Amino acid sequence: MDDKRVGIYFDIILIFYRAMVVYASESGANIRVKLVWINARCPRQPGGTECGYYVMKFMKEIAYEGVEILDNDNVGKGVEEYSAADMDGIREDWLTYAVNSIFKL
Repeated sequence: MDDKRVGIYFDIILIFYRAMVVYASESGANIRVKLVWINARCPRQPGGTECGYYVMKFMKEIAYEGVEILDNDNVGKGVEEYSAADMDGIREDWLTYAVNSIFKL
């Protein structure tokens, strides 16, 4: 991992830790939570236009399988890229949701 990515990674961690401190102080909770960070492996998008679909597919897998899927490196059934059929399935799910929302079906 290059130095720039490492710096961004630690900046994100710092933001989460600060958010937890602010939450605890504003909620009146006297708790200290240790966040456990997981380096989740997931399929990578091959191009620059599929990112939204990859995020939706990733979130859907976590919702259906539970967060435990992140621990065992099995997001996307261990594949390097989602297939065209996987992407078509996400597009169809999104389209069904959008049409149902617009037309209140």
